[in-house]
Amino acid sequence: MEKEKGGEKTRKRGTSAERIARRIIEGKGFSIIATNYKINSKGENIAEIDIVAEKNNEKYAIEVKSGRANLTTVRQAYANAKLANLKPMIICKKCDDATKIAAKELGVEIVEFSEYYLLLEPEEIESIVKKCMEEIMEEYGFLNSPVIDDETLKFLKTISQSKNFEEASKIFKLNEEEMGKRIAELSKKGILPKRSLSYSDLKRCCVNIISRNEIYRRIEKIEETLEEIKNILKNQ
Repeated sequence: MEKEKGGEKTRKRGTSAERIARRIIEGKGFSIIATNYKINSKGENIAEIDIVAEKNNEKYAIEVKSGRANLTTVRQAYANAKLANLKPMIICKKCDDATKIAAKELGVEIVEFSEYYLLLEPEEIESIVKKCMEEIMEEYGFLNSPVIDDETLKFLKTISQSKNFEEASKIFKLNEEEMGKRIAELSKKGILPKRSLSYSDLKRCCVNIISRNEIYRRIEKIEETLEEIKNILKNQ
């Protein structure tokens, strides 16, 4: 995301914009491949793409702007997409005619938040809001999480420590299709979210689940200890 002034308030606004942008592109039929994707050259980070997504076998570099997009935004989106050999796209609050003209000439697709929502049916807006709320609650650990067995816990830990989907698949000696099915099974059980996740989001989700599970187990041990103390006191 293009850097803006405004400190913590701007950072939070940017995070919210990216969260909504992910839901928007999923609603348009895209699959999210990565978020905050770093472009490296000779071992050095030279640029970052907010979202990498795919649709109809074409991959897009998506720049998210919480405010108005301008010519600088267009140039940045175009340059980053070229570096990564992807198609450029911008999701923004609004932009002027000059920016739209420049974007069209460079082949940069622009989606405005307000324009998109005007085209949605009420149930589609409700779905996007629900998914955003689920993501926020999941991020802060407020979603209910079932007790996890040791095998599943090991699986989640491996995902959280792996660089990418391919590396995790190799560790478990599974092909990517088998790995995907296993993740889908955990989604059906309510352990992982049912919404689509980039691998970085999946890793973050696994870390949160592992942390909550550890807290649950410690609470259980405390309750067992308290019960034992209570029984000892009763028998005295």
